[in-house]
Amino acid sequence: MKDSEFCPKCGAKLEPGEPFCGNCGFNTESSDYEAQVPQEPVQPTQMVSAQILSSPKSTSAGSQKTVIIVLAIVLGAIVMIGGSTFLWFSLSGRGSGNPPNTSQGVTGQKQLTIDLPSYSLNEGSYTSSQKLEINKPSGEEIVVYFTIDGSDPTVQSSRYEAPIVLNASATVKSIAIDKNGNQSGIKTGTYTITVPQQTTTQQATTQQPTTTTTTTTPAVTVTPAVNEWQQFEDHISGTWKWTDSSGFTLYYQFSGGMLLVTDGGSDYYYDYYSSTVSTGTNGTIGTIYTGGEQLYIDCNPLGDNAIYIDGYLCTYVP
Repeated sequence: MKDSEFCPKCGAKLEPGEPFCGNCGFNTESSDYEAQVPQEPVQPTQMVSAQILSSPKSTSAGSQKTVIIVLAIVLGAIVMIGGSTFLWFSLSGRGSGNPPNTSQGVTGQKQLTIDLPSYSLNEGSYTSSQKLEINKPSGEEIVVYFTIDGSDPTVQSSRYEAPIVLNASATVKSIAIDKNGNQSGIKTGTYTITVPQQTTTQQATTQQPTTTTTTTTPAVTVTPAVNEWQQFEDHISGTWKWTDSSGFTLYYQFSGGMLLVTDGGSDYYYDYYSSTVSTGTNGTIGTIYTGGEQLYIDCNPLGDNAIYIDGYLCTYVP
């Protein structure tokens, strides 16, 4: 046995040369003693220290749990906020998006696109003057504006009030606008008006004084265009009044090759004009050309003290 050994059983310190442990009576000289690994006895102070040192581990584990719980709460809050934000933007985007049939008006309000106007006359070619009616789409206080020269209509264009008489080929475009400024698309109709030229024949005969034989000369073709043009000028001569549904009035005065357009107080237009007549109409249908503008005029029926100017009914002012 070695000096200053410890009992392998209980760990008590053995005095040098002591064969038995004074604490537990273990035989330190037996053969089992050499096989056993001596263990240094655990002192009370060491045990206390071990307990004290193990305490921070427990605290560290608790802190880790706390950190994990906090992180989980924060992560959950982030996920909830992110989801709520995504949902808000999604619903906000739907709410602010324009429906398929809306457009943004000048006032910033959403404006619905209303239906196109429709025409009573099919597009195509015709051999006589035609009357075209424009049907307004459904809506509140719809107003239709139109042009007959192929240009796009605006609120500055002619306002549709009565059927349009087409005396010559024209491309009619119209647009419908309601009281809130909602607009339709532009409706287009192309019409080719070809009025056959009519002629008259005059039979000329010559009597031979010295014989009883009558000789017939060939038929002579006479074009009545000049006479019809003069008839047309006579039909439109004078002052004609047009009044819209709101009571606004315009006066058209044709006199001596001059056209005056006035509202009775202010002159809107005063200039020379020229005219053509649709042959075969006895001077009742023609076109006025002035200042780059055209006015289509229909005097039918004669004798009623009224004519149509660009499809608008105008009454004669004595």
